[in-house]
Amino acid sequence: MPDPTAWSLKDIATVFALFFGPICAVGLTLWHQRRSEARGAKQRLFVTLMGHRKSIPISLEWAQSLNVIDVIYADHPKVVGKWHELYDIVCTNPLNEAKFQHAVLEMMSEMAKVLGYRSLQQTDIDKFYVPETHAQQASRNFDVQTEFLRVLKASKSMSQGKDN
Repeated sequence: MPDPTAWSLKDIATVFALFFGPICAVGLTLWHQRRSEARGAKQRLFVTLMGHRKSIPISLEWAQSLNVIDVIYADHPKVVGKWHELYDIVCTNPLNEAKFQHAVLEMMSEMAKVLGYRSLQQTDIDKFYVPETHAQQASRNFDVQTEFLRVLKASKSMSQGKDN
């Protein structure tokens, strides 16, 4: 007759599974959640950059998105390197538009690779749709702002002349 106080391998395995199973499940869930959140942040950043990539002037959202690349893509040195190359270009005066556009395409292409968009080519990234009416409206807004500023400056100088 077997000793009732002796632990069999089956008993040890059962106790081990009962104790470590939930711990492993929680650990795996937390790991998956962190990974999903990191991917989601990368995806949102990429979509924001894609949506505003050719805005003139550069949109606030696009500039803010550029400023978080070092954090969100910290685990992808190629993306961070492409961002730093772009940063060096945007910090030069006057801006070399051709170099700027090339650097944007390179950075966006590297981000697309990280996210698994292997079929997204630089030619696809370079395409950007702006309805003609939006371009016309932007041009009119610029003309109005320029004229308004001219009038304000002229009226300021006229009012200073009256005081003297």
